Amino acid sequence: MTVFAIQIYFDTICPWCYIGHRILARAIELYQRTYPGGSSDTFSFTLLSYYLRPDAPVDTEGVPWNETVARKNGAEKVNAIRTRLQRVGRGAGIEFSFNSKIGNTRDSHRLIWHAAPEKRKELLEAIYRMHFEQDGDITSHADLVRAAESVGMDAGEVKAFLGTAEHAEEVDSMAAEARREGVSSVPTVVIGGTRVEGAEDMGEFYEALVAAKEAANSA
Repeated sequence: MTVFAIQIYFDTICPWCYIGHRILARAIELYQRTYPGGSSDTFSFTLLSYYLRPDAPVDTEGVPWNETVARKNGAEKVNAIRTRLQRVGRGAGIEFSFNSKIGNTRDSHRLIWHAAPEKRKELLEAIYRMHFEQDGDITSHADLVRAAESVGMDAGEVKAFLGTAEHAEEVDSMAAEARREGVSSVPTVVIGGTRVEGAEDMGEFYEALVAAKEAANSA
C-alpha cells in the first residue's frame, strides 16, 4: 500500500481550482479502479493557500464577477470566458452561476485552516460550491458560515471565529511562501514531487499518480 502525499495550492475565488478539485478526484478514482493494487492506496492532502489578488482590500464587500472579470480582461472577453467556464465546468459536474462576488479571500482561507484537518477538503468543496454555484460573496461571513454549516460545523462557533484575526498571519505567510517557491498560478498540484499546473487534463493527474506509485515501488 502506498500513501500519496498531495499538495494543492489554491485560492477560493479561482474557478479553475474548483474544476481541478473535481478532476483530481476523478483521476484518483480512475487510478484506484484501473491501476494494479491502486484500490489499496490512500491519499493525504495538504491544502496550501494562495492569493490571486494579494492586494485586494480587507473588510470590503465583494465586487460582482462580471465587473471583476471585465476590469481584468476587458469587457469584450467576458462572454468568451463565461462560455469556456460553462463548458469545462459542466464536464466536471459544476454549474457556474456567474453571480458571485469576488474580493479578499483571507477569511475563507482562515476558515479552512480553522477546520479540523480531516474536514478541510470537504469544507473547501463547500466554499467553492457556495461561491461559484450559489451566488456567494467570498467576503461575506454569513456566506462562509453557511458553507461551513453545510459540512457539519457549528454556525455560532464559526461566526465567532470569523470575527477574530486568528490564522491571518499563517495564511498570509503561506500565500507569500508559495510565490517565493515559484508558484505563479493556481491550481498547482504536487503529487510525489511531480508538479501539475492547470486543471483540465485528467491524464496529467493520472500520470503523476502512476509516476509517484512507481517511484514508491522502486524506493
